[in-house]
Amino acid sequence: MNIKLVLPVLLSLIFLSCKEEKQIEIIPDYDRIYLLPNQLTETPQLLAGDDKQLLDSMLQLYGKIYDVKYADSKWKKDKPTMEYKFMIGETGLIEKIFMGKNNDEKINQLVLATIKYWKFKPAVKDGKIVKSQYPMILWFESDKPINEDEYLPIVENMPGPVGGMYAIQQKITYPEIAKRAGIQGKVLIQAFIDENGNVVYTKVVKGLGGGIDEMASDVIKITKFNPGRQDGKPVKVQVTIPIVFKLQ
Repeated sequence: MNIKLVLPVLLSLIFLSCKEEKQIEIIPDYDRIYLLPNQLTETPQLLAGDDKQLLDSMLQLYGKIYDVKYADSKWKKDKPTMEYKFMIGETGLIEKIFMGKNNDEKINQLVLATIKYWKFKPAVKDGKIVKSQYPMILWFESDKPINEDEYLPIVENMPGPVGGMYAIQQKITYPEIAKRAGIQGKVLIQAFIDENGNVVYTKVVKGLGGGIDEMASDVIKITKFNPGRQDGKPVKVQVTIPIVFKLQ
């Protein structure tokens, strides 16, 4: 055998065997680590102040940024939606955050600056404190009326709130005016939901007054829905959602 030919081959094999083996990172399955709302016995509850008050203050700042940045933009004629998903640990602190791919970077920075002060009552599953997910949708009302005829009244698979009706009911804060006036009962809100499960518009079908109607509409607007489907495809759907207000 030709030694001159064998020697380079051996050297190459030794070199390759000595090279550090490339490590491929495995991305964790966050839906298993941080449980979804429908997997929980008790969903996480925001403790750092009033949930709606914090969201309202964020939305006001969001609106200011929106008006400045998109004052003359064609985008202002549409309804922008910012999607977030907070990963909450057993201590109630936000450990990770996922942001929607269509989110605005300025709004993302506003959200990051706001949520660093948030702490939650941790989620519970079967009596045990667990890691969980807390979805949040930020929106800005469109100044362009929607075409209600585009939203189907009935489809094969009707849209439903992510986390069930509990996800809506838990966000409700009883308006003080209604509480003092003893107003209680059922409100019916018509929600127009797009193909992505976002509420683009709401109407009060049956109201109670005392700030209850506005509260119900606001809560539904920030709720994410599983989109309605017809023939297996996501479609625009209109649904009527009942919300019960009952004094203790």
